[in-house]
This record gives sequence, C-alpha cells and structure tokens, in this order.
Amino acid sequence: MSLVTETLAFGVLAFDLALIASLVIFALKKAGYSFEPISRLESSISDYSTEIVFVLASIATAGSLYLSNMLGYEPCRLCWFQRIFMYPIPVLSGTALFLDKSDLSDYVIPLAMIGAPIAFYHSIIQRFDQFSSAGCSITAVSCSTEYTFHYGYITIPVMAFTAFMVMIVILWKFEG
Repeated sequence: MSLVTETLAFGVLAFDLALIASLVIFALKKAGYSFEPISRLESSISDYSTEIVFVLASIATAGSLYLSNMLGYEPCRLCWFQRIFMYPIPVLSGTALFLDKSDLSDYVIPLAMIGAPIAFYHSIIQRFDQFSSAGCSITAVSCSTEYTFHYGYITIPVMAFTAFMVMIVILWKFEG
C-alpha cells in the first residue's frame, strides 16, 4: 500500500473517532453536563471553521486526484458523482477565506448533503454482495471495486463520506 493511502486512512480514522466523540459530547450536553476543555475546543473550531473546511476539502480533492492519476485507480460512476460534489468545495471555501465571507455553509452544506448519501450508498455497495451490481455501468469499472481497505472498514467511499460529514458538522455547528 502507498504511504499516501495509509496517511489518508489514518486521518479518516481520526475524524471518524472525532465524529463519534462529538455525538457523545452532544448527548452529554443535552443531558446537562458541561465541560470547560470541550468549550475551549469548540471555540477554537468555531474560529477556524472555514480554514478547517478548506484544508479538509483540499486534501480530499488532492487525494482523489492522486489515487486516480498517480496510482491509476479508475473512478467508477458513483466516484464521479462524489467528485462532482467534493471538487467545488475547496474553491468555495478558498474564496470565502480570501474574501472573508461568513456564509460558506449556505453553499457547502447542500453540496455535502448530496455527496454524503452517495458516498454512503457506494460504501454499502462495496461491503454487501447483495448490492454489488447496483448502480454500476457494464462498460466501466465496477462500483464494488475496492482499491483500498484499511482498519477493517475504510475504503475510498468511506473517506469521502467522512469528509462530507465532518464538513457538515463543522459548518452546521461551528461556523460564525
């Protein structure tokens, strides 16, 4: 395996753990518990939400291009749909940073809310044989092809799903 795919997979694992931790913290806050260190962390995330989204989307886009152009992983039909919704996000978030805009969520959340279910569906196709022929072209690479598999669950669609979900959570909860 490539060092790049290993690094991307480790980053996805870290973000998945962060998403789970954020759900636990959300539930504890709803139950009335308060944590000062968590409040400081939330404040920092809020201060840098646009930067975080820009870096995350740029890494996802660059990683996608690296996997297809450098490693030769041919994208399937569902991969292309995920790319359609991921690739504009670095441009939008970079523009928001440059122009000091605070309405990034108005543009990125809809893209991520469409891209995330596609990535989730693609993950299901790869993991369950019952769905392996669903949504695929007979003339192109199969959507059930797994080029990478790390930590027992991380494939390329899982990487995309995690990136979309992290962007949704950050912009929904922390922007502005």
